[in-house]
Amino acid sequence: MTAAGDRDDRGRFAAGNPGGPKGPRRRASDLRRAAEEAISPDHVQALMRKATRMGLEGNLSATRLVLDRACGRAAEAAPEPEPLPFTLPRLRTAEDCGKALERLVQGICHGTIEREVAQTLISAVQARLKSIETVEFEKRIEGLELAAKQAEERVAPDPRFE
Repeated sequence: MTAAGDRDDRGRFAAGNPGGPKGPRRRASDLRRAAEEAISPDHVQALMRKATRMGLEGNLSATRLVLDRACGRAAEAAPEPEPLPFTLPRLRTAEDCGKALERLVQGICHGTIEREVAQTLISAVQARLKSIETVEFEKRIEGLELAAKQAEERVAPDPRFE
């Protein structure tokens, strides 16, 4: 054993050391296993019947236990959304989005807008900007395709290459 007395000569945990393989974790596992073996499905049914009876007699804790086990826990109600303390201008163009981002940055710097709110609004502005850019790209591509089609129609095919 080492000077600390918790490890053997090869560096492994020595017998009796709580960090070794026979430590507290194994004991807890052994106790849990013993409890599972001591309780049968009949016991669980009897306990649920007793809790149901108690719940019907007005015991709210028993009622809650039975309903939680039978129906599952109720989901927490979503909090009511609160209006943001900051309004954005209409975001119709990329320039509008740039102006909105500038206002948000100023609000953060002056402490008039919280970071979380600013992050949410910045994400919204970026999504709107991407939408605007996509629409503009679609229009440009349509224009180029139309111009290419018109150019093909204007040029008569050369009979030598037919």
